Amino acid sequence: MHIFGVALFGMLVSSGQVVASKPTAPVTSSLCSAKAKVGVVAGWPPLTSVSEAGVAEGLDIEIAKMVFKQAGICIEFIRLPSAARSFAQLTKGVVDVVLMVSYTFKRKQWGHYTLPYRTERMRLFSLKPPDSVYSLRALLSSETTIGLSIGSYYGEEIKSLANNERFGNQFIGISTIQRRIELLAKERVDFIIEDEIIGNYLTQKYSDKPIHIWAYPVHDNEVHFLLRKDKFTLAQRRYIDQAIVALRPSIQSLVEQYRKRQP
Repeated sequence: MHIFGVALFGMLVSSGQVVASKPTAPVTSSLCSAKAKVGVVAGWPPLTSVSEAGVAEGLDIEIAKMVFKQAGICIEFIRLPSAARSFAQLTKGVVDVVLMVSYTFKRKQWGHYTLPYRTERMRLFSLKPPDSVYSLRALLSSETTIGLSIGSYYGEEIKSLANNERFGNQFIGISTIQRRIELLAKERVDFIIEDEIIGNYLTQKYSDKPIHIWAYPVHDNEVHFLLRKDKFTLAQRRYIDQAIVALRPSIQSLVEQYRKRQP
Protein backbone atom coordinates (compact mmCIF):
# COMPACT_ATOMS: atom_id res chain seq x y z
CA MET A 1 0.00 0.00 0.00
CA HIS A 2 1.11 3.58 -0.64
CA ILE A 3 2.75 5.28 2.36
CA PHE A 4 0.18 8.07 2.10
CA GLY A 5 -2.65 5.54 2.33
CA VAL A 6 -1.13 3.89 5.42
CA ALA A 7 -0.82 7.21 7.21
CA LEU A 8 -4.46 7.96 6.63
CA PHE A 9 -5.90 4.57 7.49
CA GLY A 10 -6.80 5.58 11.03
CA MET A 11 -8.79 8.67 10.04
CA LEU A 12 -12.29 9.41 11.30
CA VAL A 13 -15.27 8.88 9.02
CA SER A 14 -18.82 10.18 9.37
CA SER A 15 -21.23 8.13 11.46
CA GLY A 16 -23.74 7.81 8.64
CA GLN A 17 -25.95 10.70 9.71
CA VAL A 18 -27.89 11.96 6.68
CA VAL A 19 -28.24 15.63 5.88
CA ALA A 20 -31.67 16.21 4.40
CA SER A 21 -31.13 19.53 2.66
CA LYS A 22 -28.15 21.87 2.93
CA PRO A 23 -25.09 20.01 4.21
CA THR A 24 -23.70 20.96 7.59
CA ALA A 25 -20.03 20.68 8.43
CA PRO A 26 -19.21 17.01 9.02
CA VAL A 27 -16.99 15.85 11.84
CA THR A 28 -13.61 15.44 10.20
CA SER A 29 -10.03 14.75 11.12
CA SER A 30 -6.91 16.69 10.22
CA LEU A 31 -5.82 13.45 8.54
CA CYS A 32 -8.48 13.77 5.83
CA SER A 33 -7.03 14.39 2.41
CA ALA A 34 -10.48 15.58 1.33
CA LYS A 35 -14.12 15.78 2.42
CA ALA A 36 -16.91 14.46 0.21
CA LYS A 37 -20.71 14.36 0.14
CA VAL A 38 -22.15 10.96 -0.75
CA GLY A 39 -25.69 10.82 -2.15
CA VAL A 40 -28.14 8.37 -0.58
CA VAL A 41 -31.43 7.19 -2.09
CA ALA A 42 -33.53 6.11 0.89
CA GLY A 43 -35.88 3.64 -0.77
CA TRP A 44 -33.60 0.69 -1.56
CA PRO A 45 -33.23 -1.36 1.62
CA PRO A 46 -31.17 -3.29 2.43
CA LEU A 47 -28.71 -1.59 0.02
CA THR A 48 -29.40 2.03 0.93
CA SER A 49 -31.95 3.40 3.37
CA VAL A 50 -32.35 6.07 6.04
CA SER A 51 -33.46 5.18 9.56
CA GLU A 52 -36.05 7.11 11.57
CA ALA A 53 -33.15 8.75 13.37
CA GLY A 54 -31.83 10.02 10.02
CA VAL A 55 -28.89 7.62 9.76
CA ALA A 56 -27.86 6.16 6.40
CA GLU A 57 -27.83 2.36 6.49
CA GLY A 58 -27.31 -0.61 4.19
CA LEU A 59 -24.81 -2.64 2.23
CA ASP A 60 -23.58 0.12 -0.06
CA ILE A 61 -23.42 2.58 2.83
CA GLU A 62 -21.13 0.18 4.72
CA ILE A 63 -18.98 -0.35 1.64
CA ALA A 64 -18.67 3.41 1.06
CA LYS A 65 -17.57 3.96 4.66
CA MET A 66 -14.91 1.24 4.37
CA VAL A 67 -13.54 2.40 1.03
CA PHE A 68 -13.40 6.14 1.68
CA LYS A 69 -11.96 5.65 5.16
CA GLN A 70 -9.11 3.60 3.73
CA ALA A 71 -8.63 6.16 0.96
CA GLY A 72 -8.24 8.94 3.54
CA ILE A 73 -11.42 10.82 2.62
CA CYS A 74 -13.97 11.96 5.22
CA ILE A 75 -17.55 11.60 4.03
CA GLU A 76 -21.03 12.73 4.96
CA PHE A 77 -24.26 11.37 3.52
CA ILE A 78 -26.76 13.58 1.72
CA ARG A 79 -30.29 12.30 1.18
CA LEU A 80 -31.35 12.43 -2.46
CA PRO A 81 -34.98 12.95 -3.50
CA SER A 82 -34.90 10.05 -5.98
CA ALA A 83 -32.60 7.81 -7.97
CA ALA A 84 -33.65 9.55 -11.17
CA ARG A 85 -32.22 12.85 -9.90
CA SER A 86 -28.93 11.45 -8.61
CA PHE A 87 -26.88 12.44 -11.64
CA ALA A 88 -28.36 15.94 -11.80
CA GLN A 89 -27.42 16.44 -8.14
CA LEU A 90 -23.92 15.22 -8.92
CA THR A 91 -23.35 17.63 -11.80
CA LYS A 92 -24.75 20.52 -9.74
CA GLY A 93 -22.34 19.78 -6.90
CA VAL A 94 -25.05 18.93 -4.37
CA VAL A 95 -23.23 15.61 -3.91
CA ASP A 96 -19.73 14.50 -4.85
CA VAL A 97 -20.32 10.75 -5.06
CA VAL A 98 -23.18 8.60 -6.35
CA LEU A 99 -23.42 4.97 -5.22
CA MET A 100 -24.24 1.81 -7.19
CA VAL A 101 -23.66 3.19 -10.69
CA SER A 102 -23.54 0.76 -13.60
CA TYR A 103 -21.33 1.76 -16.51
CA THR A 104 -22.81 3.44 -19.55
CA PHE A 105 -21.01 5.74 -21.96
CA LYS A 106 -23.56 8.51 -21.34
CA ARG A 107 -22.98 8.52 -17.59
CA LYS A 108 -19.23 8.80 -18.10
CA GLN A 109 -19.71 12.44 -19.14
CA TRP A 110 -21.11 13.23 -15.68
CA GLY A 111 -18.20 11.99 -13.58
CA HIS A 112 -15.26 9.65 -13.07
CA TYR A 113 -15.93 5.96 -12.52
CA THR A 114 -13.99 4.14 -9.84
CA LEU A 115 -13.11 0.48 -10.20
CA PRO A 116 -16.16 -1.74 -9.65
CA TYR A 117 -16.71 -2.55 -6.00
CA ARG A 118 -19.36 -5.29 -6.26
CA THR A 119 -21.67 -7.03 -8.73
CA GLU A 120 -25.43 -6.59 -8.77
CA ARG A 121 -27.50 -9.51 -10.08
CA MET A 122 -30.84 -8.64 -11.67
CA ARG A 123 -33.34 -11.49 -11.51
CA LEU A 124 -36.97 -12.28 -12.34
CA PHE A 125 -39.47 -12.54 -9.48
CA SER A 126 -42.94 -14.07 -9.84
CA LEU A 127 -45.83 -15.65 -7.95
CA LYS A 128 -45.48 -18.87 -9.89
CA PRO A 129 -42.60 -21.22 -9.11
CA PRO A 130 -39.50 -20.78 -11.27
CA ASP A 131 -39.08 -22.71 -14.48
CA SER A 132 -36.33 -23.08 -17.07
CA VAL A 133 -35.94 -20.00 -19.26
CA TYR A 134 -33.75 -19.98 -22.36
CA SER A 135 -34.32 -16.33 -23.22
CA LEU A 136 -36.52 -13.42 -22.25
CA ARG A 137 -37.80 -13.31 -25.83
CA ALA A 138 -39.26 -16.80 -25.35
CA LEU A 139 -40.82 -15.72 -22.06
CA LEU A 140 -42.39 -12.63 -23.64
CA SER A 141 -43.77 -14.67 -26.55
CA SER A 142 -46.46 -15.98 -24.19
CA GLU A 143 -47.77 -12.41 -23.63
CA THR A 144 -46.01 -12.14 -20.27
CA THR A 145 -45.83 -8.68 -18.67
CA ILE A 146 -42.80 -7.50 -16.73
CA GLY A 147 -42.69 -4.61 -14.25
CA LEU A 148 -39.54 -2.47 -14.30
CA SER A 149 -38.15 0.51 -12.45
CA ILE A 150 -38.58 3.69 -14.50
CA GLY A 151 -35.25 4.92 -15.84
CA SER A 152 -33.16 1.97 -14.65
CA TYR A 153 -30.74 0.04 -16.86
CA TYR A 154 -31.27 -3.74 -17.04
CA GLY A 155 -28.75 -4.71 -19.69
CA GLU A 156 -28.75 -4.99 -23.46
CA GLU A 157 -31.22 -7.89 -23.68
CA ILE A 158 -33.96 -5.91 -21.92
CA LYS A 159 -33.05 -2.74 -23.80
CA SER A 160 -33.36 -4.50 -27.16
CA LEU A 161 -36.68 -6.17 -26.28
CA ALA A 162 -38.15 -2.97 -24.83
CA ASN A 163 -37.40 -1.20 -28.12
CA ASN A 164 -38.92 -4.05 -30.15
CA GLU A 165 -42.31 -3.18 -31.65
CA ARG A 166 -43.68 -6.61 -30.80
CA PHE A 167 -42.62 -6.75 -27.13
CA GLY A 168 -42.22 -3.13 -26.03
CA ASN A 169 -45.70 -2.75 -24.54
CA GLN A 170 -45.18 -5.81 -22.31
CA PHE A 171 -42.72 -3.88 -20.15
CA ILE A 172 -44.53 -1.80 -17.53
CA GLY A 173 -42.72 1.11 -15.89
CA ILE A 174 -43.51 1.26 -12.17
CA SER A 175 -41.96 3.97 -10.02
CA THR A 176 -41.16 2.21 -6.70
CA ILE A 177 -40.23 -1.31 -5.71
CA GLN A 178 -43.03 -1.36 -3.13
CA ARG A 179 -45.52 -0.62 -5.89
CA ARG A 180 -43.95 -3.23 -8.18
CA ILE A 181 -44.30 -5.88 -5.47
CA GLU A 182 -47.89 -4.80 -4.82
CA LEU A 183 -48.85 -5.09 -8.49
CA LEU A 184 -47.12 -8.46 -8.76
CA ALA A 185 -49.02 -9.75 -5.69
CA LYS A 186 -52.28 -8.52 -7.27
CA GLU A 187 -51.32 -10.25 -10.54
CA ARG A 188 -51.36 -6.98 -12.48
CA VAL A 189 -47.96 -7.98 -13.87
CA ASP A 190 -46.56 -11.48 -14.27
CA PHE A 191 -42.96 -10.67 -13.30
CA ILE A 192 -40.86 -7.95 -11.84
CA ILE A 193 -37.10 -7.60 -12.26
CA GLU A 194 -35.09 -6.58 -9.21
CA ASP A 195 -31.62 -6.75 -7.80
CA GLU A 196 -31.36 -10.15 -6.12
CA ILE A 197 -30.59 -8.74 -2.65
CA ILE A 198 -33.32 -6.07 -2.72
CA GLY A 199 -35.88 -8.42 -4.23
CA ASN A 200 -35.33 -11.21 -1.72
CA TYR A 201 -35.53 -8.77 1.18
CA LEU A 202 -38.52 -6.66 0.14
CA THR A 203 -40.76 -9.33 -1.39
CA GLN A 204 -40.77 -10.98 2.04
CA LYS A 205 -41.49 -7.66 3.70
CA TYR A 206 -44.26 -6.34 1.43
CA SER A 207 -46.04 -9.45 0.13
CA ASP A 208 -48.29 -11.85 2.03
CA LYS A 209 -47.96 -14.29 -0.86
CA PRO A 210 -44.79 -16.29 -1.54
CA ILE A 211 -42.78 -14.68 -4.33
CA HIS A 212 -40.15 -16.76 -6.11
CA ILE A 213 -36.81 -15.76 -7.62
CA TRP A 214 -35.81 -17.24 -10.98
CA ALA A 215 -32.29 -18.37 -11.78
CA TYR A 216 -32.23 -16.82 -15.27
CA PRO A 217 -29.43 -14.18 -15.31
CA VAL A 218 -31.28 -11.14 -16.61
CA HIS A 219 -28.28 -8.91 -16.03
CA ASP A 220 -25.15 -9.42 -13.93
CA ASN A 221 -23.53 -6.05 -13.74
CA GLU A 222 -20.60 -4.46 -11.93
CA VAL A 223 -21.37 -1.27 -10.02
CA HIS A 224 -19.07 1.63 -9.25
CA PHE A 225 -18.87 4.87 -7.35
CA LEU A 226 -19.31 7.81 -9.72
CA LEU A 227 -17.15 10.74 -8.62
CA ARG A 228 -17.97 14.34 -9.48
CA LYS A 229 -15.59 15.86 -12.01
CA ASP A 230 -13.21 18.53 -10.66
CA LYS A 231 -13.79 17.35 -7.08
CA PHE A 232 -11.10 14.69 -6.65
CA THR A 233 -7.47 14.85 -7.72
CA LEU A 234 -6.00 12.07 -9.82
CA ALA A 235 -4.07 10.89 -6.76
CA GLN A 236 -7.24 10.73 -4.65
CA ARG A 237 -9.03 8.74 -7.34
CA ARG A 238 -6.13 6.29 -7.33
CA TYR A 239 -6.32 5.92 -3.53
CA ILE A 240 -10.04 5.13 -3.83
CA ASP A 241 -9.33 2.46 -6.47
CA GLN A 242 -6.51 1.02 -4.35
CA ALA A 243 -8.85 0.86 -1.37
CA ILE A 244 -11.45 -1.03 -3.41
CA VAL A 245 -8.86 -3.59 -4.48
CA ALA A 246 -7.50 -4.01 -0.94
CA LEU A 247 -10.98 -4.40 0.56
CA ARG A 248 -12.46 -6.82 -1.99
CA PRO A 249 -12.40 -9.87 0.34
CA SER A 250 -14.13 -7.86 3.08
CA ILE A 251 -16.66 -6.42 0.62
CA GLN A 252 -17.48 -9.87 -0.76
CA SER A 253 -17.99 -11.24 2.74
CA LEU A 254 -20.35 -8.35 3.49
CA VAL A 255 -22.30 -8.95 0.27
CA GLU A 256 -22.82 -12.61 1.22
CA GLN A 257 -24.14 -11.56 4.63
CA TYR A 258 -26.67 -9.25 2.99
CA ARG A 259 -27.79 -11.95 0.55
CA LYS A 260 -29.01 -13.95 3.56
CA ARG A 261 -30.58 -11.02 5.40
CA GLN A 262 -34.26 -11.21 6.31
CA PRO A 263 -36.52 -8.19 6.81
